[in-house]
Amino acid sequence: MFTMTVLRLLIGVAGAVGVLVVLSSAVRSVVLPGVFPARVARVAFLAVRLPVAALAAREARRGRLRRREELLSLQGPLGILAQLATWTILVATGFTAMLWAVERQPASFAGVRDAARESGSSLSTLGIVRPAHLAGEFVAFAEAGVGLVLLALVVTYLPTIYGAFSRREALVARLAVRAGSPPTPTGLLRRSWELGRFDRLEEVWTAWELWFIDLGESHTSFPQLTFFRSQRADTSWVTSAATVLDAAALARHALEGVPDSRSELTVRAGIGALELIGEFLGIPHGSADGLRLQRQVFVDALDELADAGLPVVHDRERAWDGFVDERRHYESLVFTIAGLADAVPTAWLPAELFVTHRPPVVRPSGAKRSSVEDV
Repeated sequence: MFTMTVLRLLIGVAGAVGVLVVLSSAVRSVVLPGVFPARVARVAFLAVRLPVAALAAREARRGRLRRREELLSLQGPLGILAQLATWTILVATGFTAMLWAVERQPASFAGVRDAARESGSSLSTLGIVRPAHLAGEFVAFAEAGVGLVLLALVVTYLPTIYGAFSRREALVARLAVRAGSPPTPTGLLRRSWELGRFDRLEEVWTAWELWFIDLGESHTSFPQLTFFRSQRADTSWVTSAATVLDAAALARHALEGVPDSRSELTVRAGIGALELIGEFLGIPHGSADGLRLQRQVFVDALDELADAGLPVVHDRERAWDGFVDERRHYESLVFTIAGLADAVPTAWLPAELFVTHRPPVVRPSGAKRSSVEDV
């Protein structure tokens, strides 16, 4: 008898602790994103994303690219649903343990089943099954309150994530109009010149500076957004970010008479955003000695701009050196994030240079607490 009492006490306490852990994870993910770690939600998201990515890779090897794109488009939404389902299941399990402990139900499958029915009835606030004792009723009332709290958090959680996604994709879609699809830095500069809007490039740099600032904030607060794909199959937020950074670097170092004040701020904002996302993903960053990008791509870009009539500098060697010094600050991060997010490759972002990387389940050593574990 004494042993069974102790066992019930331990199981009830374990259930209560489990519920508190889940509530902590939900609050940190929704109310305090980017401030405190939420490992439960992170593990749930990665547990869904990894098999989906594996299936997409298998479809790619079979040449079913459309099926691959469909699978990749599911990994973000399914990951979020997995988080919500994990919170609900763990809360129900925790309260089942607590109800079994306080209701003095038989230590058998039937007793656990009855406790689970009471827990499900209370969590859904249906009230179909009522506990038999006063202690059980208090636990049921507490579970109903927790269920309402989870519902309120979900109601705010999903619109916030999809609002950030919409803000990101709005400018990505505009870039496709300006720079082609998939976008290229030469396409952005050439079309601006041909449409007589080259002297208004400052507007582009300003908009993308703000975009990068919002990207760094939203994709570390809600890093699931990293895996949300664009609606167009031939573009992605990673490709768009790299295109703007390369276009700004080209304008600063390869063209004459182009004001570079705003473009420099855009590049700095972009590097800062990518570094924040890289810290969350456990990607080491730093300036590389050289570039992975082939120099011929740069040479062809200058020829294309010159043929379109843009004022290309005469000293191309100096332009290359300046471009190298600019791009080396963000190139490795772009290739790694592109590999992780299965970005659309371009001539400036070739798929063979993508880096395979798996985000760690726990925070990498030396990473910032505020941007690593919040999923």
